[in-house]
Amino acid sequence: MQKQDDTQQAAELRLAFLRHLPKRLDTLRKRGQRLCTQGWDINALSILFREIQTLAGACGRYGLLDSGEHLFSLESFLAPFVENVAIPNPGQTDAFAAQLRKLEPLIAQHEDQYGESTSTQAAAALTVATAHSGGFALQVTPPPDYWKRFAASTPAAAAKASPATAPAPVPVQPLPAPAPVVVTPAPAPVASMPVAPAPVLPVVSAAANVAPALVVPAPLTAELAPATSAPAPVTNDDAAAPRRNEQRKVYHLSDGNPLACEVDQKIEAAGYELTLLDSVAELKEVLAAFAPHLVIVDAPFQDSLETIGDMVKAARGRLSHRLCLLTFSSSGELAVRLRAMRAGADTFLELPTQSSDVMTRVGELLDADSADPFRVLIVEDDRSQAIFAESILRKAGMSTCAVTDPLAALDQLEAFKPELILMDLYMPNCDGMELTAIIREREAFINTPIVFLSGEHDEEKHFEALNAGGDDFLSKPIRPKHLISAVTNRARRARQLGRRAQAQNPRDPVTGLYERAYVLDQLNALLAGEDPAAHGGGLMYVEIDAAGQIRERVGLTIFDALLNQIGAFIASHVEGKDLTTRFGDTSFTLLCNSGSEDELKQLAGDLRDRTVREVFEHEGKTLTVGLSFGICTFAAGLGDAGAMLNAAERTMAEARAPGHNHIGVFHATRRSPANADETLSQLIRAALKAEDFQLLFQPIVALQGGEEEQFQALLRLRGDGGKLYTATDILPVAERDGVSGDIDRWVLSRCLLVLAERARQRRPVRLFVGQSIEAASDPLRVGWLRQLLETRRLAGEQLVVEFRLPEALARVQELTAYATALGELGVTLALSAFEVSQAALQLLQQLPVTFIKLAPRYIGEGLRNPVMREELRQIVAAAHERGRKIIAPRIEDAQSASLLWTIGVDYIQGDFVQQAGHDMSFDFHATA
Repeated sequence: MQKQDDTQQAAELRLAFLRHLPKRLDTLRKRGQRLCTQGWDINALSILFREIQTLAGACGRYGLLDSGEHLFSLESFLAPFVENVAIPNPGQTDAFAAQLRKLEPLIAQHEDQYGESTSTQAAAALTVATAHSGGFALQVTPPPDYWKRFAASTPAAAAKASPATAPAPVPVQPLPAPAPVVVTPAPAPVASMPVAPAPVLPVVSAAANVAPALVVPAPLTAELAPATSAPAPVTNDDAAAPRRNEQRKVYHLSDGNPLACEVDQKIEAAGYELTLLDSVAELKEVLAAFAPHLVIVDAPFQDSLETIGDMVKAARGRLSHRLCLLTFSSSGELAVRLRAMRAGADTFLELPTQSSDVMTRVGELLDADSADPFRVLIVEDDRSQAIFAESILRKAGMSTCAVTDPLAALDQLEAFKPELILMDLYMPNCDGMELTAIIREREAFINTPIVFLSGEHDEEKHFEALNAGGDDFLSKPIRPKHLISAVTNRARRARQLGRRAQAQNPRDPVTGLYERAYVLDQLNALLAGEDPAAHGGGLMYVEIDAAGQIRERVGLTIFDALLNQIGAFIASHVEGKDLTTRFGDTSFTLLCNSGSEDELKQLAGDLRDRTVREVFEHEGKTLTVGLSFGICTFAAGLGDAGAMLNAAERTMAEARAPGHNHIGVFHATRRSPANADETLSQLIRAALKAEDFQLLFQPIVALQGGEEEQFQALLRLRGDGGKLYTATDILPVAERDGVSGDIDRWVLSRCLLVLAERARQRRPVRLFVGQSIEAASDPLRVGWLRQLLETRRLAGEQLVVEFRLPEALARVQELTAYATALGELGVTLALSAFEVSQAALQLLQQLPVTFIKLAPRYIGEGLRNPVMREELRQIVAAAHERGRKIIAPRIEDAQSASLLWTIGVDYIQGDFVQQAGHDMSFDFHATA
């Protein structure tokens, strides 16, 4: 079910992109208009160009061709100025402003379909540090006397200022005559405004003509309470509030690989402020201006890790908050790990890895000491010593509880739930070692760090304290920074261990839902048994009725929260041994370990009735929902998790049709030839919806020598009972149903992902990709393909688009125009099923074809026919005369390969070379 998993991730990425697209387009429009009205700056122009370029590629990747084409026109307009280091004249500025205004209807369209209110977005302040997609600083003309505002950074002013009483933004007054910008080569980027050395960061509003406001962090202070004899605990949570409410900034130096995209989406969903960067130079620029809380470096940038580490270390030296570095690597060797650690990396992740594991580490780095303050219980009989330790830890942002009676500390354990206990060694009634032994008897606190703080200098006593269950021993007197460091490191490690233990639990303790990967693993484990049908049970696919209408009514955020409620409701009404998981955007799966078909139908009916009667509520939104069920029992004998899921989903779709009762059971029955095409048609439509097709790859090798790596991409679809449909089965039905174009796009898009991954591994390959002739008549296809190639930074020469000769002869003019457009992208053309004829030979003169693939009649027995061999020689001679290459497919024996070599065929493909497989593991260097 890897394909299903990829599908959900891709869908979530696309939804996140669409949700933020109106905001990104509006920010881009405002920035361009600001340059048009206030004057051009070559640095700002370059930044705007790169952001337009990035956003245009993203629109192409997600199929938004209108937006992508318009952004591409803006990109084309600015490209000459970036190349020639020039700025537009007044006439060109007016033309660019007119193009920017054409973005407004696109913004409104996307806002209505996907986005939040742009007015709401504009009200939120954006820092200079981020422009969401490109990660470039927002450059504006500073207002007069801007420098005077830095006086607010003085202690006197800081004591009076607070975030709640910050001065209102002052409108920007445009300069009467902005000085021209002279661009000269320089090792450092040109700054558009002064950077204050104090830790006071200017913030720019998203609205136009708004001056930067100042965010002045209020100093942390702690009032020492007067000493009293009462042993009541002293707590303080307010000191941690600034850390808890502060938004965490993440810089991601990324090449846009699928894992990075998924991680980025989850980082944004978690509420962090994300900035995407695509070069070390950009990272250096933004680090110098505004340092984040976390820098993530993808594996392709490992060669620059020392440089990145030096930049991060320099930033750490001037920051008051913690700056972490997380790095990916394709190698886990010790030397590589040491190199990363010496560069200052806090976390090293070896690829491949899962996005959930990455987010666990991100949470550990960002939230371990910020989302919630560390809770420290101080047990000290000397009141002044307790207040001293408490004031130090409060200033560091921790939540503290101090008790002067050691026996009273036991009462505070359950109420305060400390993450670390700071304890004196010698106390009346119960000393520290005795109290530690008592605490360790409680299961909930067996792993809670206990740190002794005492004036005892006898090392034997230190050893006894540690032997009693302590984790560390600190000697009085102690410097405040040493105390903070010791407590922070111990508490952070304890929190990380707790989170990892929680992450290993496949069940959400709040909703009761299991992780999807865990449920699928359990399903496969049951299918791996000797007779899974013996104990009964099966799989239920559960989908919410009219989910799209509900989502439009309540919004995506509330809809997602309501899905969790519905999932928790389902999970609470099934037996403990049954597993429920969220499977898709509007669906769940329920794995039942036992029960007959009738019992599963009864369970589905009971769940449906209970759900209809339940009222779900979130943030004032209430609704009732209906559910539809598709059941596939183990007794159906499909024997494959993917086949069971597909069968259950299709059965659910049939059960919700008019006249049905929303509960269906799949039965594996023999199908007559009359409805075989209809069955395949349903399979194709389901596979398009779930992107559940498969691609296999078969090598194409040179007979005359050569080590170029090239493969044929072969389309496959797995049906009920494990039957595998080939492209020969799929395409005729797809053409009849009018979905061949959708299949073409899926195949081409997936192949480009494969090419991008190979390019990342520095193992470029050429892929032959079959397409239907309908692609030639699609006016948007070339623009869509151009966007994909640019987004993935691929050379067109790596792609060969293949058409069948009979279809090409029927659409010569359209295919000629399409092939010419492909040639401009560098994409080459191939003709398959080629047979000798006057029309075919004339087509070779008209079409810019690079490769010719022979028809099956020339292979096998046909190759041994003298007449066929003579025709084949004619084809080879005509092709070589025009500079074309000949490929012979379906070669299964050495004798055929030898004959083809003597005739002059250039390449062969088939099981004799290697059977088609899911990967590209073929050694071209070993072929002769």
